[in-house]
Amino acid sequence: MKVIIYSPVKEISHIISKQLTCQGHKCVIFEYLEDLSSLIRNLKKGPDLIILDYLSFNHDLFNIYTYLNKLNKQIPVIFFNDPCLTRSTRAAHWKAILEMTQTKYLTQGLCNYSEIFTTLEKLVESEALAPYIPLLQPPKLFPKNFLNENNLLKLINNDNLDYITSFKLRNNLPNNLFYLLNIFEENKDHPMELSKIIDFYKKDGKKISERSLRVHISNLKSIIRNDEKHEFIIDQDKGTYRLIRIVE
Repeated sequence: MKVIIYSPVKEISHIISKQLTCQGHKCVIFEYLEDLSSLIRNLKKGPDLIILDYLSFNHDLFNIYTYLNKLNKQIPVIFFNDPCLTRSTRAAHWKAILEMTQTKYLTQGLCNYSEIFTTLEKLVESEALAPYIPLLQPPKLFPKNFLNENNLLKLINNDNLDYITSFKLRNNLPNNLFYLLNIFEENKDHPMELSKIIDFYKKDGKKISERSLRVHISNLKSIIRNDEKHEFIIDQDKGTYRLIRIVE
């Protein structure tokens, strides 16, 4: 089977080509999209299959199917890293695409394509190669009670995080002080005694003495005073501490 392979990651193209060549297929790889486009335009007889990177050809600027239709070219096409599987396996998905959309211009029987699809599936999903292929990394599973433990919805919907993140970057704020600043920001409507702040540390499995906390607060207040934007202060009143926004 004659196969054209393209990926902007040239190593992926070479590995796929080597594997398919070992099984008797004739492969041509391209490192540059312009070269591939030029070849397709000038082909009098197309290959049996084109294997492409999904990220390079599935957008309005360059959709491979639209491109082939404009050129009146009929060539079977699959994406080795297609993230939108319609079947239980990648090989079955590729076969279904050919059966449902490209049957009329297949140059060989579906059984021949099924063989190459099975080989390609094992290759791109292998532990050795999959981590290097865009779109094939499975998402991490959320830990149990993630929403409650990490207060994720509040973080997502809280625009106020933007100003403290900017403050951190602007002042190269150490992580320990940024952690403390987050506590103040999340509880800015409630003046807090030192014992209450220490409790927040304990809930996150952190330990801090009252003496160390006082030093942290003093250092944080000093950095805030010297910040060029002066967007907030840490107000101290009758043994309690509270973050107050100056600029809203």
